[in-house]
This record gives sequence, structure tokens and C-alpha cells, in this order.
Amino acid sequence: MQDRPWDWEKLLHVCRRWRYIVFESPIHLNLQLFCTEESRVRKLLDIWPPYPLVIRFNYDYTDLPVVCEWDEPEDCFDPTDNLVAALERRDRVREIQVYMAKAPDHLCEQIVTAMEKPFPALRSLSFRSVDDSEVLLELDDTFLNGSAPCLRDLSLWGISFPSLPLLLSSTSDLTCLNLFDIPEFGYIPPETMAISLSSLPKLECLVIKFESPIPSPKERNRAPTRFVLPSLTKLEFEGESEYLEVLAAQFDAPQLNEFAITFAHQFVFDIPQTVRLINNYLDSFEAYSLTLTFKSWNCASITFPSNITHRFAFPPSYVWLIMCKESDRQVISVTQICSQILLFRSGVKSLVIECGGLVDRNPTLWLQLFHSFPSVQSLQIPAHLEPSIASALERPTEGSLAATEVFPSLHSLSIVGNMPGKTVKQPIQSFVAARQRSGRLVAISRVRY
Repeated sequence: MQDRPWDWEKLLHVCRRWRYIVFESPIHLNLQLFCTEESRVRKLLDIWPPYPLVIRFNYDYTDLPVVCEWDEPEDCFDPTDNLVAALERRDRVREIQVYMAKAPDHLCEQIVTAMEKPFPALRSLSFRSVDDSEVLLELDDTFLNGSAPCLRDLSLWGISFPSLPLLLSSTSDLTCLNLFDIPEFGYIPPETMAISLSSLPKLECLVIKFESPIPSPKERNRAPTRFVLPSLTKLEFEGESEYLEVLAAQFDAPQLNEFAITFAHQFVFDIPQTVRLINNYLDSFEAYSLTLTFKSWNCASITFPSNITHRFAFPPSYVWLIMCKESDRQVISVTQICSQILLFRSGVKSLVIECGGLVDRNPTLWLQLFHSFPSVQSLQIPAHLEPSIASALERPTEGSLAATEVFPSLHSLSIVGNMPGKTVKQPIQSFVAARQRSGRLVAISRVRY
């Protein structure tokens, strides 16, 4: 919640001219009314001029411009009375933020009922429901009367809203769509979601995160007609890769420059459409750094790229998060994804491997991963993985002619951390010696904690 509004009411008592200026400039001066626990918003709205309303409501307290706070709302009158009073001025409401944690059913029903009518001036809506029970807040096609023509930002947390496509069909000026913790009962098929997105040409930010993995139907409709989201710059997704694949197959996003994707507990990743969607961004780099992180809490991440020879000043990072229960699946899953991004083969010049816990030490799995990055010149690895990675570097795979085919352009190898027990140097030395015999030197550095 934001801080209390500035105390502009004192200016009204300076002189008549100042009072006139203040009353004539409510939007420019960001005029807001502050109400204490003894205030009655319904009465104040009848007294003051018809300023635009920004509503912020928390189940524990209310913070409006019309702003109301209660430390102990149960000791005051019904805390929703101020909210409902403000919502009744539908033509003046510009922004609504509602946060409800374990709210009783009657409170939810009262708020939803108050929002079944149109809000013609509404520009921003944030609706968050936090409840550990199985009872979910569900919105239907009567919410906002199914229309919000001025809406710019829409954020929903933990709310089932199957009729969302109907609302989106009226929001052609929407710039930000955030859907967090989508429950199973709020599932919207990717084809339906794509149709809704096609009517949002000004969309800049898209977030779709499911509360738990929801498998998509195996049978799909006819091949989609692809459309363009010309303004989309940020994409966040959490769920099954198949859902994102179906969705990504139906649109292009030429301005996309930031994403965070999380796939949960899958064994096979076939993501050609997702890769296609981000290729334009990767193609704008001449070279970049890639970081692969393997964590003890059953999670692996791919982070790229860093600021190396990019046409933009401060490019954001892309993050790919893969949830895996088994340690060997972390390496396998990362390999599956990286091997499909063909631009990695020429673009990744610096590869950093981080490990926050135990991961699979099978040299063959590491070797399969390394073959996705033939242009790497600089490699950083954790010390406790040195034996298995060194073994992978000197081990030829089927079809390979020599160990030097792994990272053929490598000239710098950094080993970070302390080696548990006795340090093993021979595998790395064998790899370095093999490179020297072929006329390619590899400089080795060690950074100990």
C-alpha cells in the first residue's frame, strides 16, 4: 500500500486564489482525501467536489484517496462500507486495488456485487485473493458488466475468472496483463487466450502463472493464424511448457526484450515455438554470457544474456527456471532446452556454471550439455565439480574425433571455490595438455573462498 497522501487541504486556508487553483487542478495536484477510523467516506464524497477516485482496500484496513485505515476494524463500523461507498461513484473511479486475505464469503460477495456494474473511467485494476482453503474467489461475466474500455492495467492473483476473455475483448488500450496463481477452475485454454491477446495491440507486459501445473489437452484445433503484438516487451510464464508452446505459436513479439519462464517437473521439453518467439532478441547480440545454475532445492535456471556488445545500453536478463525433483534431471532438462536454441551455438562466448548443492556428476551428461555451446571461449565452474567436468572435457562422445572437439575455442577456464578433500588436478592437466598439442592454449585460474 502507498503512503498517505500529502496534506493539500492546508493550502485551502492560505487565500481565496490558492483555494481556487487547488479546486481547479485536482488531477495535476493529485488531490486525495484522507479519512481516519472515524471518517465516513459516504458523507465526505457528498461534500467534496467530484474528484477522480483511486480505491485501495485491504481486508485489515482501507487505504483510499478517499483513504481509510483501521488498526482494528472489528472495533469500528463495517470496514467495507467505505469501499462500497466509493465504488458507488463508478463514473469517478480511476483505480482499484483490492487485497483480501482469508476474507469471509459475505465480504467477498459484497465487493464482487458492487463491481458488477460498468466502471467507464477505470484505468487500473488489481484484485488479489489469498486463501489457504479450497474456497476460491470466482468472477463471472457480470464482473464490471463485462466491459472496461479505459482499462490500462489488469492484475489478478489467485482468482478464478473463466470469463476473462469477454472482458479483454473490450480493453483494446490494455498495456499490462498480470495473471498470478491461476487456479485450476480458472483455466483458460491457450487458443482462447491467444484470441484475447490478438485484440490487445498496445500490450507491453504479459504475465501468466498457474497455481499448479495444469496439463493442456493433447488434441489441438486447426493451425492458428499468427498475429503480432507490436508493443510486447516483457513476458513471464509459469506452468506446463505445452501451454506456452500453443500460445507462442500464435503470435510474434518483435520488441520482446525480457522474459522469465518456469517449467515445473517435466521430463521432455519440446519448445520450438517458444524459441522462435525469442530468437529476434537473441539475434540482436553478437556475443553474450550464459549462466547455468543448479540448486539443491530441485531447481535449475538458465540466465542470459549479460551486457556484451548489445545495441541497447542496459539489456535485461532472460531467466529460464526448470523445477526438477531428481538431480540428474536438472542437467538433462537444461540440455534439452539449450540444445533447441540454435543461436546459443554461435552466440554464447562465456559460460558460467553455478551449483548451490549436489547435482549429477555423470561426465556423459555434462558432455551432452557442453556440445550445445561450441563457441565458448571462457568457462567458469565450481571446484567441487572439477573432477566430473574435467572428465567430460577429455571424454569423446560417439561421432567425436578427439577430446578437443568440446569447446574448440576455449582459452580461459576459471575454477571457483574450495575442492572438498584432496584436490584432483590430473584430469584438467590432461585436457590442457591435449589442447597444447593441438596448438591451442587454455589458461587456468583458481579462485578460492
